[in-house]
Amino acid sequence: MNYAKFDDAKREYVITNPKTPVKWINYVGGLTFGGFVDQTGGSLICKGDPALNRIVKYLPQAPASDFKGETLYLRFKQADGSYKVFSPSFVATLDKYDLYECHVGLGYSTYVSEFYGIRTEVTVFVPFGEHRVIRDIKVTNKTGTPLASDAIPVIEYTHFDALKQFTNADWVPQTMQSRAVRQGDLLALTQYAFMNRDTAVNYFTSNLPVSSFESDRKRFLGDNEYGSWRAPLALEEAELSNFEANRGDNIAALLHHLGELQPGETRRLITQLSQAQTVEADASAIAKFRNPASVDAALAELAKFWDDYLATLQVETPDANFNSMINVHNPRQCNTTKNWSRDLSLYQLGFGGRGIGFRDSSQDSMGMVANDPEGAHGLITKLLHVQNRNGSAMHQFFPSTMVATVGDSHEFPDRPHFYGDDHLWIILAVNAYLKETGNLAFLQEQIPFYDKDEDGKAIETGTVLEHLKRAVEFTWSHRGKHGLPLLGFADWNDTVNLRTGCLLYTSRRG
Repeated sequence: MNYAKFDDAKREYVITNPKTPVKWINYVGGLTFGGFVDQTGGSLICKGDPALNRIVKYLPQAPASDFKGETLYLRFKQADGSYKVFSPSFVATLDKYDLYECHVGLGYSTYVSEFYGIRTEVTVFVPFGEHRVIRDIKVTNKTGTPLASDAIPVIEYTHFDALKQFTNADWVPQTMQSRAVRQGDLLALTQYAFMNRDTAVNYFTSNLPVSSFESDRKRFLGDNEYGSWRAPLALEEAELSNFEANRGDNIAALLHHLGELQPGETRRLITQLSQAQTVEADASAIAKFRNPASVDAALAELAKFWDDYLATLQVETPDANFNSMINVHNPRQCNTTKNWSRDLSLYQLGFGGRGIGFRDSSQDSMGMVANDPEGAHGLITKLLHVQNRNGSAMHQFFPSTMVATVGDSHEFPDRPHFYGDDHLWIILAVNAYLKETGNLAFLQEQIPFYDKDEDGKAIETGTVLEHLKRAVEFTWSHRGKHGLPLLGFADWNDTVNLRTGCLLYTSRRG
């Protein structure tokens, strides 16, 4: 079965069937603010550390048909007076679509669908320098007759501490609160854990008048939550409840009456999801992105960034597919892994267990050094900060805090707490950077080693060159009786660390 195709002219990967074998995601924004969106419009958004400041609830282990973090409902009245409710992103209503496309672009995703004679285009991205996710929604009447419709974008929030969301099923909802903030024709539905009320308030708002809202999941789904995301009972009513939750599983649902659209007419709705100390503190930015022209300009700025980024290195060969991979998709992937690595993905869920790998990120810097040498310099510098005085390297670290760990080896007190190759990859990374830039002065930059005193201050600082020398010396001084470098703890060759298991397996087979 075909699920997608490449559109080289637009530098997009176009998913034409949302029922993909696994969840396919695209990243928006960066580590300061952003996350990923999947092929049905679900999202996982955080500000800073995804383990410590998560905004939207995304459950990767849930069935693909389940709502995840964010969706959009449209509805119109039928002849019998009841509402027909559907999701232009397919999930959660799972209606039969006439057209579905998820355009996975460079720093954005655009969802194009046609259901019941209504065409919807939704572009999701994070503007440069902004702490907000924009969803630019365009609804077009293609029925051939006038049609009045409503649009209800919905966010499901999570506790800022990602692990607590999943380990405190009763306590977490007790801490969650929502309040509506009105400023003229603006309504922003805020949400926060009560301990963050004065420091970190999430909010959801739009550029069109909000007729009514809902902040409590139980009320939205209805019937004590035996209503479902596929058929929320609240959407059977003319208006939502305008309930401001003092506790509970918080959502943000905003009901907009789009009015009567003539055949071929389009209505544009722009939503913003962000976090600030207060809505008032973000007033100017909110006002800016309520203006469609500002949204268009921000999306154009994103496109220019990628134009410039990719223009650094372009190849032309007789193989068009090879050209596409080298000129667009590989540098884009290297940029993504440089930004996110294992900090947030569907492989590592961003709960604080892994962070960024030393080996992985050394390789990432090599992959993007031609397109972004300064970005490579910044990443390499961070990596050198988590190298030990003896020349070995910490296995992984969290870029927001620069706290590093030895990885899974800490679970085995009788095994080595170093990895045989981590510290050597940084030599290759620095070498790649020097070849690309010729910046030999980098070798003389002073960077502290990771070892700390009782006050948490670095014990020793050395030049980049000294860091590299110690990496070589560590391998040289850790050799076995045959003169070969010791493996250390094995993470890629995991069975090397399973001595008991290997012996047990051998004895049983023998």
